[in-house]
Amino acid sequence: MRRVPFVVLAALAIALMILGVSSVTARSQILQTGPGGGMIRGQVLGFDMNDELQPIDWAAVYANNGQQTFKASTGGGGFYEMYVPTGMYNVTVVEPGYKPYSAMVAVANGSTSTINIYLEQSHVPVPEFPVGMATILTLAALSAALLAMRRVKRKR
Repeated sequence: MRRVPFVVLAALAIALMILGVSSVTARSQILQTGPGGGMIRGQVLGFDMNDELQPIDWAAVYANNGQQTFKASTGGGGFYEMYVPTGMYNVTVVEPGYKPYSAMVAVANGSTSTINIYLEQSHVPVPEFPVGMATILTLAALSAALLAMRRVKRKR
């Protein structure tokens, strides 16, 4: 039985981690801190450079009642939801490249309050991770694994 070199296993693990990170979806925080509560949910959309509305993934959504702050992140399609105790909440969305957004919402016991949020561009440049970088890193890791396997075969 042949043993696979550590370098090959490490390169394959890195490639799988990169692929896994690019396919992760955001999940909302579900937290109950007292008796009664309801849901705050909605969708976060933002205007792109062509002035078209696009869903914003991974935007941070905060709900603050003056005592506690709850946080959720938007997932695929820009949707978010969070369970909060009853009361009045200031819902705020912060996303780089867009102007911050805030609105007040009342949450009653067992209710669902929906706030769809439309973000405007801030026109402040945002340094971004290059779009094709995940693909390049994956290919580099797979190439390193193949080269390591080739070297092992040549030594035998």
